[in-house]
Amino acid sequence: MSRSPYALLALAVLCISTGSIFVRLAGAPPLAVAFYRISLAALLLAPFAAGGARRSWPALPPRPRALLMAAGVALGVHFATWIASLSLTSVAASVLLVNTTPLFTLFFSRAFLGETVAPAVLGATGLALGGAGLIAAGDWAQGTNSLSGDLLALVGAMTLSLYHVIGRGLRGALPLDAYVLGVWSVAAATLALLCLAARVRLTGYPPRTFGLFLALAVIPTLVGHGLVNRSLRRLPAPVVGLFLLGEPVAATALAYVLLRETPGTWTLAGGAVVLAALAFLTLGERAPA
Repeated sequence: MSRSPYALLALAVLCISTGSIFVRLAGAPPLAVAFYRISLAALLLAPFAAGGARRSWPALPPRPRALLMAAGVALGVHFATWIASLSLTSVAASVLLVNTTPLFTLFFSRAFLGETVAPAVLGATGLALGGAGLIAAGDWAQGTNSLSGDLLALVGAMTLSLYHVIGRGLRGALPLDAYVLGVWSVAAATLALLCLAARVRLTGYPPRTFGLFLALAVIPTLVGHGLVNRSLRRLPAPVVGLFLLGEPVAATALAYVLLRETPGTWTLAGGAVVLAALAFLTLGERAPA
């Protein structure tokens, strides 16, 4: 019996929720954290995906090959911007805002995939936008750094939605493992170039930091994002993106327990609205036609 795609997404949320905590604990420059997260994940996946990649990559036509490269660049920029946001704003605000991905996925999936959008998805998107506005209003009083963190998180949301939509468009062109290895490898190369351009060092960190890099590669990336990729082959991209709005609950709770970080009133209010979007979507998806 095949597993429910919603069960896979629930496990993905649990794993991905640890990412912001590992980033904070690592204490390294954001670009270095992003590079090691995705490059170590690609290295760990390579032994299992190399066979499928060798068979499928050479036969890939030019257009899907270009899309694969574009997805990898989008994923690399997503990690660079979102991880940078965590050094400027709270875990709760950053994770909530990066999970507004469906606001962008709605547009991209319509424009590039021609997917129809159910009324429940439109309503949930409006709720998510309102919640994001409340979070930004609260951070306005915290100064420009917090607002810059919010903006970086939103850029991370936009690029993540591009990655999701392009991945769904490639679902028939490559085996899943070959697709993931290709995208992660391009993302790692993108981040390496960004580190070089920004003169961010990639060596000299203590063993504890490298251990946290490895934890980032395995738990939220290999397991979490791997399950998201699998779910995208069975569910529309907007549904996957909205379902992942469950991540901020666990991430905020972990930040409170492990980092002693208490979200502000505006963040909690905005978060409640954003999470209401997920409940609205789930009810809409289950309602009879």
